[in-house]
Amino acid sequence: MPDKDKKFIEMLDQYEKLAFSICYKMTNNYFDAEDMVQETFLSIYKSLENFDGNNPGGFVTRIAVNKCLDFLKRADRRAVPTEENILLENTSSVPPPEENFLQEETKRGLIKVCQTLKPPYNEVALDYYCNGMTAAQIADKAGKKLKTIQTQIRRAKEMLRKKARKEDII
Repeated sequence: MPDKDKKFIEMLDQYEKLAFSICYKMTNNYFDAEDMVQETFLSIYKSLENFDGNNPGGFVTRIAVNKCLDFLKRADRRAVPTEENILLENTSSVPPPEENFLQEETKRGLIKVCQTLKPPYNEVALDYYCNGMTAAQIADKAGKKLKTIQTQIRRAKEMLRKKARKEDII
């Protein structure tokens, strides 16, 4: 028996359990751990000529850990999605029809109430609350100062709150 084979068999006998325990802890699967141990010792056999003989336990450990890390990276890529994962990923972000209807109804009601405000509060309220414009955008559109528009938005909000209480909307 050649010296290389003898050295390999000694390492296998001495460190196989160590390699298995490392691989099992990393993969959490008995059969995957067995495969990783095989790959570990195959790599060791191939590179045994380059091994200087110092710290064989560390040599086995390093190769086993690297084999497991490579395996885990590949395992993430080839994972089969479960039915639950597929359903969660494919859930639509579109709200249900009844929610959509309620949102539209609320928006129509808000537009009606905003239109009842006196100028310039009606325009500011419509732009801000119904059209989603910022105070800066409204100021640019109206050619007014930002502080003026911010004050008008605050006053429009108070007017809308009073109307909502009076009409028992809130």
